[in-house]
Amino acid sequence: MNGAAREPSSPLGLHRVVEPAGVLPQAARRLDPDAPLHEDEVRVDVEHLNLDAASYRQLHEAHGGDGEAVREAVCRIVRERGKMHNPVTGSGGMLIGTVAETGPRSPLGLKPGDRVASLVSLTLTPLTLTDGLRDWDGLSERAPARGHAVLFGRSIAAALPADLPDELSLAVLDVCGAPALTARTVADHTARTGVTPTVAVLGAAGKSGSLALAAARRAGARRLVGVVPDAAEEAALTRSDLADTVVRADARDAVALGERLADCGGPVDITVVCTDVPGCEHAAILATRDGGTVIFFSMATSFPAAALGAEGLRADVTMLIGNGYQPGHAQQALDLVRTNPGVRGLFDRRLRREDTSVGAPAVSRSAESRSALDSVAHRPATPTGKLGLDPQLVSRARELAVRAGRPVVDLARSHTTVAVERAALRLAGLSGADAEGIPWANRLVDAVRDQVGLEHGVALPVWHALRTGAGRDLTDLAARATARDVSFRLPEGAEATAAVRTAHRAMAGGLSVIDTRRRERERLVSRWGGARGPLVYLIVATGDIYEDIRQAAAAARGGADVIAVIRSTGQSLLDYVPHGATREGYAGTYATQENFRLMRAALDEVSAELGRYIRLTNYASGLCMPEIAVLAGFERLDMMLNDSMYGILFRDINPVRTFVDQRFSRQLHARAGIVINTGEDNYLTTADAVQAAHTVTASQLLNEYFGKEAGLSDAQLGLGHAFEIDPDLPDSFRMELSHALLARELFPDAPLKWMPPTRHMTGDVFRGYLLNGFFNLAGALTRQDILLVGMMTEAVVTPFLSDRDLALQNVRYVREAAGALEEDFRPAPGGMIARRADHVLREAVDLLERICDRGLLDAIAAGTFGGMRRPVDGGRGRDGVAERAPGYRNPATELLEKSADFDCEGEGEDQP
Repeated sequence: MNGAAREPSSPLGLHRVVEPAGVLPQAARRLDPDAPLHEDEVRVDVEHLNLDAASYRQLHEAHGGDGEAVREAVCRIVRERGKMHNPVTGSGGMLIGTVAETGPRSPLGLKPGDRVASLVSLTLTPLTLTDGLRDWDGLSERAPARGHAVLFGRSIAAALPADLPDELSLAVLDVCGAPALTARTVADHTARTGVTPTVAVLGAAGKSGSLALAAARRAGARRLVGVVPDAAEEAALTRSDLADTVVRADARDAVALGERLADCGGPVDITVVCTDVPGCEHAAILATRDGGTVIFFSMATSFPAAALGAEGLRADVTMLIGNGYQPGHAQQALDLVRTNPGVRGLFDRRLRREDTSVGAPAVSRSAESRSALDSVAHRPATPTGKLGLDPQLVSRARELAVRAGRPVVDLARSHTTVAVERAALRLAGLSGADAEGIPWANRLVDAVRDQVGLEHGVALPVWHALRTGAGRDLTDLAARATARDVSFRLPEGAEATAAVRTAHRAMAGGLSVIDTRRRERERLVSRWGGARGPLVYLIVATGDIYEDIRQAAAAARGGADVIAVIRSTGQSLLDYVPHGATREGYAGTYATQENFRLMRAALDEVSAELGRYIRLTNYASGLCMPEIAVLAGFERLDMMLNDSMYGILFRDINPVRTFVDQRFSRQLHARAGIVINTGEDNYLTTADAVQAAHTVTASQLLNEYFGKEAGLSDAQLGLGHAFEIDPDLPDSFRMELSHALLARELFPDAPLKWMPPTRHMTGDVFRGYLLNGFFNLAGALTRQDILLVGMMTEAVVTPFLSDRDLALQNVRYVREAAGALEEDFRPAPGGMIARRADHVLREAVDLLERICDRGLLDAIAAGTFGGMRRPVDGGRGRDGVAERAPGYRNPATELLEKSADFDCEGEGEDQP
């Protein structure tokens, strides 16, 4: 606790009352939020305020919808009163934030760092704002805010749940008293009369109204009536299936509402008022039979009007004031929104409507980016595709990805690495290794770096040395350099020009080999044909390349279209590429040029046998990413796992090193016609697949930008995602469909890589086989192009051949049974699948906004992706990065830069 703690305070907060003396904090005109913290208090750093509906409506109407005026009015109230207490409505709202400090005698059980929502009104919570609400446009109830608040000993706060978005949790907790009191009233009526009650809810499609309906149903109510004001809410409530009867009526018109209720069964036993408009008191009383109960949960209620109205109508009804507290009320409300799809759908609809109709930001962002996104939100848009995505929002997402990615591309353009320089030497023809197994490329680059550094590249000193007789060829030069028989220097003038010209010719020869292999692939695909429908992608990983070949051939005959040879565990951390054929490896087989050659030749044989081209995949990632990309091009691999984020997050490779290497390797893949596979699916093995879904979308958008900037076409972007939602969650399959279809509609021309469940595979092979069937079905319904075969023995054993056969049977059955079902699969407009996709996309946009504000490298350091924190100056391989000096030359990069729009049939030699 900072500073000196004062004596124990009043748990009621009396010590914070400035005026008038003798009243409780809620009744006070002014509180003191800035006095030192007492021993039983908690200070919370505020992130968002959530104004209650009645208060916000009053402010909005009083200021004619002027958001700036509303913002200033809220700031003025807080400044003058030391709390958010609307003097007209008498109401406030609630907040979320992070616990900053706790007194040693606080009974709330909170600790610094906990993210919490206050469950007591802002009308009694001492509050200071330090940012003038600058990130709030005043056009919605949710206000991003910075400041602090104080909780007393008898305050209530709830930890924010990890499985729900913050804005959803805030909306639920804001009204969590309504379902608790409704359920208790239903239970009390049943116990008192022996008959389960009928219940009507006014404002039934709203937050508290939908929760009240669900709570009444759970408590045993026999008939539920939902009253809504207009056709849109009538349709939404009907779709939710929360009410048995939906009545459209003005809840301020007591006579008309009474007549409508008479038409559908007459007055009810319990009426719950959840509207945010005044004047509903008499309608609620007339809607309730004698002996019944009216619960007023609206802050717009006039209690004199209610009391005098009941008396004047001679209505024998019990009237309850909605109490926002009951033990366990927060968890009860959160459980309802988790388990009841109707409730969740109405909340999502409301939150989406707030975002799109008024453009209120869900998170803090700069004024520039906020105004741009708000203008997008206000422009009319025609929803597109099966999900009805807002095309302006999609465009905004891509614009943000470019803004976030461009500084990283600039960084890659201004740096080189040992792996980029080694890859250039391999393009020029350097191969092989010394007696110790260390590749000659490593030996030569290390020698150059030791003598003259890498800032100017290796081409100048290496080819100058060759031209001056230091070695017969690159291999001989490398051997002599290893023996310290060569002195390298940086040539200048005509000598530099000659060195670059010679290096250029050698590296162009390597690219010519890659071009030839690309044309060879095109001829073979034309001769043998390819797969019908999605490419079935199957993994082999024995460690022995010759056993891999046997298993790969069997898999191809069983129906696999793509064979992926998993790389030996840990190879990504080797700063050299092993040489030759290998027969041992842990949980995989080493990626070497000879292993590539052997597997490619074997798959060509089985392709000719089957009359179907079988594709080969490996890994261009880790510390040798650019070199493996060269070798893949030389040996006609068809796909490569290529994603810098995987190496950064899961192998702790330095971010700068990896982004520089990634750009060069993707330029090579573009030239070779290789399809890259990105690794977003890996995020969901360490982060929750529901909560982190938007990080996958944001990363896909970034990878799209990085790929296209490097010259890859849409057809080469195998963007990754995965079927990793906990299957025990309600509607898990619907959410999987939503996420998969969102990826398909965002990237309609990309061959998406669809990964099977791994995280929630328990060892129960029967359950696993069923999950994989659902995974295959989701792929068929959403047109996933690269379908990795899921193994029911995942997390049990390395799959046997028989396991692969069964897994392929699963794929074949679903694919053939589904046929063209994708054509008929159209989620309901505004339904759960479409809402979820819209929500994930909006979260991705908000995340990209934050990344633009702070920078992608800082976002990675903060653990934004996969929950892994990787600082820019940390990780393996940092010492292999060099900033390019003026005069840096690398003919390989120069050639690749010129081939962004490469036509493999027509390349002319370029002069330096």
